[in-house]
Amino acid sequence: MPVLVTEHGIQTPDDTQRAAFIPAAVDELAAEAGAGTPVLGYCHWTLMDNFEWIFGYGAQLGLHEVDRDTFERRPKPSAKAYAEVVRGYRKALADSRK
Repeated sequence: MPVLVTEHGIQTPDDTQRAAFIPAAVDELAAEAGAGTPVLGYCHWTLMDNFEWIFGYGAQLGLHEVDRDTFERRPKPSAKAYAEVVRGYRKALADSRK
């Protein structure tokens, strides 16, 4: 059965935890794909800190923080970590097809 990870993340105000969590999680998913599981893709949850029904705006899950007064969005270090993971796997995939 093909696997598509549509929502995966970590709720924490400490973005260093998220930045470490993302590459570790994607590496495990890649290992599973390497073992033969048909992995279609991975989507981090969520792009921005958003409103959660139970926690309001207090839950911090996003790769970008949002200023609720100005609506300015600023990337967190975890956004860079996610981009680096994607870039690394994209390069590895391209190299394997050469």
